[in-house]
Amino acid sequence: MRSQSWKTCLGVLCLMAAGTANAAKISFSEKGFIDVGGVVQAQYRIEQDAAGSGKDPSNDFLLRRARLVIGGQFNENIGFFVDTEVSYGTGPGTTTNVPANTTATSIYNAIYVLDAFATYKFGKELLLDAGLMLLPMMHNGLTSGTRYATVNNFTQYFSPNSQRGTRDVGIGIRGLLLDDRIYYRMGVFNGVQTRPTVTAAPVPPATVGVTTQGINPGDAPRVAGTLRFNIAGKDDGYAFCQVCFAKNAQVSIGVGADYQTNAFRGTAPTGPGTSQTTGMGSWTTGFADVFADIPFSESTELSFDLGVTKVWAGENTPQSGLAVQGLLSFRFGIIGPYFQMEWFNSDAQYVGRGNTTGDVTTYRGGLSLYVLQHTYKISAEIAFQDKEKAGETVDGTLVPANHWVRTLQFQAAF
Repeated sequence: MRSQSWKTCLGVLCLMAAGTANAAKISFSEKGFIDVGGVVQAQYRIEQDAAGSGKDPSNDFLLRRARLVIGGQFNENIGFFVDTEVSYGTGPGTTTNVPANTTATSIYNAIYVLDAFATYKFGKELLLDAGLMLLPMMHNGLTSGTRYATVNNFTQYFSPNSQRGTRDVGIGIRGLLLDDRIYYRMGVFNGVQTRPTVTAAPVPPATVGVTTQGINPGDAPRVAGTLRFNIAGKDDGYAFCQVCFAKNAQVSIGVGADYQTNAFRGTAPTGPGTSQTTGMGSWTTGFADVFADIPFSESTELSFDLGVTKVWAGENTPQSGLAVQGLLSFRFGIIGPYFQMEWFNSDAQYVGRGNTTGDVTTYRGGLSLYVLQHTYKISAEIAFQDKEKAGETVDGTLVPANHWVRTLQFQAAF
């Protein structure tokens, strides 16, 4: 798409920001109220070689986030929060020559419940949450999707089929201790759903049906938690900020883990032949991170986020490995340039036929325009992936090539 199209798109997005945004607050008693709001993040995205030709860039307009947000409280102790999100499904194939459409962003989209939980507040030291909620993660994972410096947050690592949008249903506790120096958050969640081992009926000419191995036979829940030490300011609440527009510095360090027994059946590729199965095993994620948001003045702000994650999901599986992810952002008035890097070192010993997943590094650079802080924001980003053996043919298998992605995003939150 030519540069003129970029100018046109930017002009349209700026016009969209000309309105006003105010959440609606409805009070029904002295202490009871309901807040109604919403979030829209509309994107124009260009991805290298992603068009149907295989050699042209794709041009997609899509919704990164589309949320209806309802929160409130019955009194000082009882509260609730519900919001929605958009997802894109697969459209039906009309004939054998017209396959299913997996990216029909204007047609095959749906709204689903993202968060839905109730809270009982005993005090700032103890809040009890029950329902569908964010899993305890590092600071970046617990940052509100509207308050990032970037377009994309860090990758979070979970066992397959155990969460959606980094959320799970369960019971959790959180709070502040020791003069607000310690923030804790932990809980028990549904995790990987139990599944029995099933053998399908044979399809002629086969005489033996295919057996699908089960997982989590005892239907054990997942446990997860994080602990943060507030060096300056404090992390609290359900979701955090990354660019905070605050008057005082906020600095914290954290550690945490997520554990699910019998969650995963992995394979350990060692060559072009059949990979060795690791059997059913647990999935453990451990992490440590540091976050800092330092305002030098009302118009100048530095944000820094660094996280280290270790995944144990079977010996030498592609999913096991070490991840290091970092972000640096400066805000000068309404302009906020940033750089982010995500690196994952897989434990897999072989990349090629049968396994094209190996080490990967993603570089992101961009600029956010804070038209009205996070209420109206426009972000432009270019990202590039550097994958292990990218573009090489190994044992007759072509490992996908590296590619870039350009994104223009408009955000309205109220």
